[in-house]
Amino acid sequence: MLLLGQLAKIQGLKGEFLFHAIMDDPDRLPDIQGLVLAPPELDLQHAEPVAPARQVKLRGFRWHQERPCVALQDVPDRTTAEALKGWALWMPEDQASLEDGETFRHDWIGCQVLVGDQIVGEVIRLDPSPTGYDMVIMRDLRPGRTGQRDIPYIKAWFQLDLPNRKVHLDPPPGLLELDRLKD
Repeated sequence: MLLLGQLAKIQGLKGEFLFHAIMDDPDRLPDIQGLVLAPPELDLQHAEPVAPARQVKLRGFRWHQERPCVALQDVPDRTTAEALKGWALWMPEDQASLEDGETFRHDWIGCQVLVGDQIVGEVIRLDPSPTGYDMVIMRDLRPGRTGQRDIPYIKAWFQLDLPNRKVHLDPPPGLLELDRLKD
């Protein structure tokens, strides 16, 4: 399953929600089949939906002040909507289409990160950032290191070898040493 976003503020009295989208094109929402609504703590990325998650259908989609606004079947009013505020909307991965060279964020998880021939880490996850690019969250595996490193996804720095589960990183000098800077 792929996370599309969360039901944010309730809009009006008819059970509509402003939708906090993390998907590229919210206008696609009305065409997606198999939408699943789940509580925010339920991660469906690698799991099948279980109760209280449930399949839903849109009864409406529009834009309100440059934000997507959704209405769900079986959510007729504001009172019913209150219980679903903050819930996440998911879609089946087979409903997504990727352009050549594109990957899903979750495809990166567990890949070894190499600089040259040396393994420096392992991808924990990719997180969207408010600045519009992803952050590659890497577990640091270098000798004497612990913790994680957040590396901005700059296409020129990364080469993904998905069949071999490797990410080749060509960072600018000092990027992996930022935690070692002296005051």
